Amino acid sequence: MSCRKKSLIARARHSLRPLVADGTLSYSSYGSIVDRWLVFVNFLVAREEIPKVEEISKDLVIEFSKSLADTQPSYAQNVISSINTVMKALTDGDWVTVSPVRDCLIARRCNVRTTQPSGMDDHQINKALKQLENAHLSRGRVVALAAKTFGLRVKEATLLDYKQSLQQALSDGYIDIRLGTKGGRPRRIPITAPDEQIPALRSGAKIQGDHFSLIPPDMTWKKFRENEIVKTRAVLKSNGIASIRDLRAAYACQRYQNETGKPAPVMGGRATKEADEKARTIIAEELGHNRTNVTNSYLGKSHAK
Repeated sequence: MSCRKKSLIARARHSLRPLVADGTLSYSSYGSIVDRWLVFVNFLVAREEIPKVEEISKDLVIEFSKSLADTQPSYAQNVISSINTVMKALTDGDWVTVSPVRDCLIARRCNVRTTQPSGMDDHQINKALKQLENAHLSRGRVVALAAKTFGLRVKEATLLDYKQSLQQALSDGYIDIRLGTKGGRPRRIPITAPDEQIPALRSGAKIQGDHFSLIPPDMTWKKFRENEIVKTRAVLKSNGIASIRDLRAAYACQRYQNETGKPAPVMGGRATKEADEKARTIIAEELGHNRTNVTNSYLGKSHAK
């Protein structure tokens, strides 16, 4: 890692910490912003022209935004917003906000999924998982598997005690998710596809060893996220899987079909209103959301009869 890259990352973290200390940013928001800032920094590295903070301009951010053309508008907007947050902190507020819509021409946010999530194709996901293994990203491979087979978020999948969860799955038919959850809300996920879920837990338990999570004993969550997870996302994307969140959406779509007998609306399914509402309630709980309308971003808008 070049000195300039290290400096951009370190200064961003340092400038955001006071916002966490005074409650302006939560720890989870801090982590998300740093992750998205890394995407921008990696773009600068790829250009082989890493500027100083003082040299980062509005035009440079707009140029970067073009590299987000193949991502979801909501993700692209979040990345640009994170850059604005970091640059305001780095310049003590002396930064003109770059508008994702007006300046970068990113489509407006739409919380309703309109395209089938990537990762639904078994051949595609198996190819990506094999490449992760070959790239010595076995821990990232387990995180991807956990997202696909249990609908877990990245942090949840990373902090899960796979040994304990494997025993619980075999004895009770479900696993409890307690660490890394949004808002600290625990939840329970049933074993509905044992042929996929049990092997995923076995893989995690094997890699976990005597530790209590996937994070190596000599590494912090932050370091793990910035190394293993960033590289894992790159491998997934190179295999046509847009994000780990898309694997969560693939899980949701599969659960919808299991519960209703129909494909998810984003894939053309039309379940009855009663079946649709029941399935969305179940899936919202399994994904860690309190509201069923959030499932629109995973399943598409209801076309229930």
